[in-house]
Amino acid sequence: MGSCLRIWCAVLMTVVGAASPSQAQSVPYKFKAAGENPAFEWFFLIVDAGKEQGIWAKHGLDPDFVPTAGSAAQLKERVDAGVKLGFVNTAEVPLARSGGTPVKVVASYFGETGARIFVSGNGPIKTAKELDGKRIGIVATTHTSYRTVLFMNEKLAIKAEPVPLGNLQNNVAALKAGQIDAFYSAEGAALTLVDTGDVRLLLPLADIYPKPYAAVVVWTTDYLIKDNHDLVTRFVNATLETVEFIKTHASDATKLYVKRTNASQNVAQKAVASFNQVLAPSGRGSGRDLVAAVKGNWQFTTESGAVPRETTVKIEDVVDTTFLP
Repeated sequence: MGSCLRIWCAVLMTVVGAASPSQAQSVPYKFKAAGENPAFEWFFLIVDAGKEQGIWAKHGLDPDFVPTAGSAAQLKERVDAGVKLGFVNTAEVPLARSGGTPVKVVASYFGETGARIFVSGNGPIKTAKELDGKRIGIVATTHTSYRTVLFMNEKLAIKAEPVPLGNLQNNVAALKAGQIDAFYSAEGAALTLVDTGDVRLLLPLADIYPKPYAAVVVWTTDYLIKDNHDLVTRFVNATLETVEFIKTHASDATKLYVKRTNASQNVAQKAVASFNQVLAPSGRGSGRDLVAAVKGNWQFTTESGAVPRETTVKIEDVVDTTFLP
């Protein structure tokens, strides 16, 4: 009798043990992730392609994407609201951590900056040095574009004035109206305006930014790394698989761009092609070392004068490379 009982127990344990992983896979893990932004392809294409291709679900994930943080202050707000991972422009992570927010970079899927400075197609400005004393349209004073103008001033020994105007359309309208002399944009859509002659590409900012570089990253909290290492791993893996899909399936990514933005086929193709040039499926930014790439971004941030010179951040404490494949 005792022998039969032991056999039945063993069978029961085997069945339960075999069913658990299957059951876990059939019910993807629900959580909030900061990654929603309808304006920038480096956010919405990752979200949309991951959903469309079932990549999030393949990794056992069901993320509820909430708006991504546009600044270090907003990153703190997301964490305070219970969001524990997502996408963000790289500089916001060390800035937030220097202020006491327990966040870290765990991957960078967008390496070298795709940002550029544009001027009027028939305007007089021919070199970046001629931006001295000129007005440059930017997204916002809390955005990387503001730091870019400050960095250019330091790097090129000029004094240009950043003018916050919001989206690309606003900047183009202001340029045509003569309210600004140039504008910043990291959107591939701006390149279609070069084709029509409306604007001229003056300066690819990758020419003057530090190298290697990490433009956009996956972030998470110290708490989630400790309490749910597996969730972070799966999120990073799903993100990088999605990035690889976008990079190798430009036509599918173009369709997603059109679906999200209602842009023309030409605009979508330009945007996706530009984005694909800077995608980093390795998760290590533009080089082979994630720490070095984040250091490059922090160098840009500090040299722009956007943070007090006494602000010290040890990038090795800001980056956790253990989640990279």
